[in-house]
Amino acid sequence: MTAVIAAACTFPSGPTLALADIAHYLQFSLTRKHLQWTDRCRIPVKACYFPEIASAPLDERFRLLLRQVLMDLMNSLPGLRQTPPAQVGLLLPPLNRPGIDPTLTQAAQEAVVENTGWNNCPVTALHGGRAETVALMKKLTETPLPEGAVSVLLAVDSWLSPPTLKWLEEENLLHGAHRLYNRIARENPYGRVPSEGAAALVIASSSGKYSPWCHIRGTGQATENIRYSDEGVCLGAGLRAAAFRALETAKITSLHHIVSDANGEPYRADELGFTLSALGEYIDDDMIRETPVLASGDLGCASLLMHIALTAWRLHASEQPGDTLLLSSSDDGQRSAIVMSGRAEE
Repeated sequence: MTAVIAAACTFPSGPTLALADIAHYLQFSLTRKHLQWTDRCRIPVKACYFPEIASAPLDERFRLLLRQVLMDLMNSLPGLRQTPPAQVGLLLPPLNRPGIDPTLTQAAQEAVVENTGWNNCPVTALHGGRAETVALMKKLTETPLPEGAVSVLLAVDSWLSPPTLKWLEEENLLHGAHRLYNRIARENPYGRVPSEGAAALVIASSSGKYSPWCHIRGTGQATENIRYSDEGVCLGAGLRAAAFRALETAKITSLHHIVSDANGEPYRADELGFTLSALGEYIDDDMIRETPVLASGDLGCASLLMHIALTAWRLHASEQPGDTLLLSSSDDGQRSAIVMSGRAEE
């Protein structure tokens, strides 16, 4: 069992975790037309973005997003200013995604050190989709650390670079993009609302001197063989397997909340629907489904960690245990699930 000591996140309609929680509750999104970038019909792309960095290159966006989330994290846990974490894990977008350059790795690692002063703290970077959050978390928790030491898990992403937006449009994944049909520009009603943001989590094998916000009771990983670009319906075999592994590890019998990264793609809607049907024994009429993307837009590889941060905030503020299952799927077929609870033991 892993203790969550503190958390933080930032996205356009929720620049701090407290504001992100409000935006999520109200489903408040800052989706607007971009001032510079257009689709193939020369119509402005709709996206969630920070106006002050609308024209910034991707490395500068990552630096500023990491700065914001690290400031929020250290305000939440001031002890990090005096006692650095034993290690930092940093999740970045996959290198095979258009617009993602290998130099972003160094830029992001430097941003972590510059904004915290953690000069002697190792920063391990991993490139992957949102579901890779669990793999990086397991790597951190399985590393032997001194008693009372904590680890910091970070994730940052932005879809708002021209090559990435072009790729989304070519893959028919860009929500609101236009195509000509009988000489009429028609809008794509499905797909992802591109966004940008970052999230952070402080974790430890035991709470030590800190009072934990909540606990991660179980995780699960699996692989889905049917991808978004394949023909046929995704029946959710991978996501279902990851969910059952997490639930079996957590040893719970019912769920209060289920958080998904469904983002407007029919593919993910099918996957989630079949997965929820299989989880019927854990679900009752009072179960609450959450879809944070309605407020944040699609945050790419930072999505799952942002969902963990929002869940940790809710559990920290609630007197109920609120067993929560978080589901995540990546474009490369990786699937992950996490069970979180406000209590430490049964």
